[in-house]
Amino acid sequence: MRDTVSSLLVGAALAAPLALLPPAEAGPPAQLALARYVALGYDRGDRFVSVTDVRTDFLPEERAALQTIRAEIERWERYVVVDRPGQADLLIAVRKGRLVSVGGGVRTGVPGSVSGIGGGVQVSSPDDMIEVFDAKDGSLIWRVMRPNGLDGAGPPLFDEFRAQVAKADKVTTKP
Repeated sequence: MRDTVSSLLVGAALAAPLALLPPAEAGPPAQLALARYVALGYDRGDRFVSVTDVRTDFLPEERAALQTIRAEIERWERYVVVDRPGQADLLIAVRKGRLVSVGGGVRTGVPGSVSGIGGGVQVSSPDDMIEVFDAKDGSLIWRVMRPNGLDGAGPPLFDEFRAQVAKADKVTTKP
């Protein structure tokens, strides 16, 4: 019985982010067509973390994926990548798939003294993900997830994002 309850709780925790997805039949969000400036970062489940954040707990695979996506955006010339989220219209976040990750660290004030010890556990989807948020209010406007979707020189998830922007361009009247 306890195993069944535990399994249900873990399943609900993994499925909860999917409930935040915009409905697919609504079509691509107009913000994708209207935006000009984007900031890049990482999804941490509860927030967007800018690429300029000095935290060191990002996976090397996530850093590499974000560098590839930045290069793809710059080559595409559709958006301008800005360093600060406050300057952006859209926030684009990546997350490499993993079921569980554990982190920890020690903060020191002066040499030889410990001022804090921290740690954490994250439970996530095994699929790679790109999310796009409205920079003004932080609302999720688009998300796509696929196994190994951030791998390769032209990541498949970025190709899906580019296709959604093309659809949004066709149906959105720009001011």
